[in-house]
Amino acid sequence: MRGPSLADRARDKLRAAILEGELKAGEKINIERVAEKFGISRTPIREALKALETEGLIQIQTNRGAMVEPQAWQEIQHRFRIRSLLEGYAAELACERQDSELIAFLQENCRLVKKESQSFQSVTAPRARKIAELNRAFHRAIWRGAGSLTLARFLDALDLPQSFSDSFYRDKNSRDLVLQHHEAIVAAFIAGDVQKAKSCMERHIQVSVTLLASAANGRIDDLCC
Repeated sequence: MRGPSLADRARDKLRAAILEGELKAGEKINIERVAEKFGISRTPIREALKALETEGLIQIQTNRGAMVEPQAWQEIQHRFRIRSLLEGYAAELACERQDSELIAFLQENCRLVKKESQSFQSVTAPRARKIAELNRAFHRAIWRGAGSLTLARFLDALDLPQSFSDSFYRDKNSRDLVLQHHEAIVAAFIAGDVQKAKSCMERHIQVSVTLLASAANGRIDDLCC
């Protein structure tokens, strides 16, 4: 399997620098300096900046270059906070319905994630991407299982590009924590514990933004469900 491209690596490093505050809101990004720091050419840096622009972390202005989105961190936090409330409600509704097919799907999803990540301290970019896809499928199944098209549409609008989460699935601690959260949610569904399903989902979404910032340096603190 091929590893991450230079642009992918640059994107991940720049994203971590923004989330951790190394690059400040409104700060102009000097492409030449970043390229020199990362030891790569300017082309993958430009590709990385375009990718981060789609994630809402970077502004690229004609004839003025790139800068960190002034409200990037605050907006990401707001987005995750809103999503935690809505997705907690989705988990509550889906759990109330006690759909055996949904529960079976969520159990199988957890099994596949465990199979893909177990025993690997770190995984390749393609494998991390597959785990990220399984993660997205888990959440979207619950959105659909809630039985509200409006709610599913709101959650879809709040979802971030998959590249946002691909990188931290390479870290075993991050993968293990996400799986632990998912298994707790599934256990609540099986038990028919609506409030537990809701609270575990809310907690899971709230810590996701912390994972994005901490996984790059292996700092997974007390983030359990």
